[in-house]
Amino acid sequence: MKKLLTTAGIWMIVGFFVMATAPGRAGAVGIFKKDVAGRTLKLNLFGFSQMTAETGDGLMKKETNTDNGLRFGADRVRLGYKVKWGKVFSKLQVDFNKTDSSNVGLLPQIIKDAVVGYKFNKAAKVQVGMFKTPVGMDFNISGKKLDITKRGMEKKLVLERSLGAMLSGRNIGGTGLGYDIGYFNPTTRSSVVSAGTKGDDAAYAARIHYDMGKTLHAEASFGKSQNAGGANTEDYKVWDAAAAYHIQHLTLKGEYIDGSNLKGTKDKDQKVWYLHAGYRFTPMLEGVVRYYSGKEDLNDTNLTNTFVGLNIYLLPKKKESARIQLNYVFTGGDEWNTKVTGGYKDNVVLAQFQVSF
Repeated sequence: MKKLLTTAGIWMIVGFFVMATAPGRAGAVGIFKKDVAGRTLKLNLFGFSQMTAETGDGLMKKETNTDNGLRFGADRVRLGYKVKWGKVFSKLQVDFNKTDSSNVGLLPQIIKDAVVGYKFNKAAKVQVGMFKTPVGMDFNISGKKLDITKRGMEKKLVLERSLGAMLSGRNIGGTGLGYDIGYFNPTTRSSVVSAGTKGDDAAYAARIHYDMGKTLHAEASFGKSQNAGGANTEDYKVWDAAAAYHIQHLTLKGEYIDGSNLKGTKDKDQKVWYLHAGYRFTPMLEGVVRYYSGKEDLNDTNLTNTFVGLNIYLLPKKKESARIQLNYVFTGGDEWNTKVTGGYKDNVVLAQFQVSF
C-alpha cells in the first residue's frame, strides 16, 4: 500500500508541475501539447474531490442501530490523465478514497481506469485495460456529472468496471447510432458478482445507442458474467434500457434494469427502474426529483427511494467545476424488511461539495 501511494504521490507532483509549466491560453489548465514523431501529443490532466455531510436513519446498517447522526466523508477523490497521440490514446484514473485491495482477477481498487487504445475512425475504436463495462446509462456517466449526490439503486445491478477489451463506434455515418461490444474478466467489482476465474470464466457486454445531438439519447444493453457465485453456480445476466432528453432548462431521464441470478443464485432476480426530472431555474440553481422502484422476486419484496434535491452551481458556465448538491431521500415499500439489493431503507439527508478541474 505504501509503495502504491508513494508512486501515486510522485505522479501527482509531476502532473502538477506539468500543469504549471505547460504553455497555453488561460482556462486550458492541465493541457500539454507537443509534436512528437510527426504526431501531435496531447496530455490532459483532471481531478475532482467530493466531500460529504450526511445524516438520517437510512445510513444505519440495521434498524436497531443508533449511528444515525451527522457524519462527514468523501465520495470520490480522483486524479488522472488522458493522452492522445495521433490515433493512439490512453487514460489513467486513480481514487485516493480507495485502497490497494483487489477483487478477484482485477486491478487494485485505487485504480479506477487504466486504458490504452487505438481509434481507427468514428465507426471503430478499440480499447484494452480496466474500464467501465457498457451496461447502464447512469452508471456510464462520470461521477462528477451526476444529477443527484449518489449513484442510485440501479448501480447495484450493473457489471461495473473490469479488465478486458472493447470495440466501440459513435455517430456512424452521421446517423447518431453507436455501439460497444466488450469481452472481460469476471466482473467481480459488481455488487452481484462475487466470483469467477479469469481464463476459465468470462464476462460479456454489448450496447447500442442513438444520439440526436445533445437533445436525445437512447440506449439498450446486455451483459453476462459466468459462474457469478463460484464454480458451478449460475451466470449473472443483466438487461438495461434507458433514455435521456434535454431541452433548454429541462432534463428528463428514465432507466430500467433487470438482473437475473444475483451472485450466481438461481432465480434470485431483481428489477429496478427510475424516472428523473430536473429544471434549471437560474444559472446557479437546478431542482431535481428522482423516483426509484426496486423489486426482488425470490422473497417478493420491494423498496422505493425518492430523491428531492437542489444543485447549486457556483461557477454556472462550467457547472461541474464547483457544485453543491443537497438531497433528501424518502423511502417506501418494505424498507427494513426488504431483500432488495441496494438503496436506502429509511429516510436520509445527503450533502456534497465538489470541486473539479
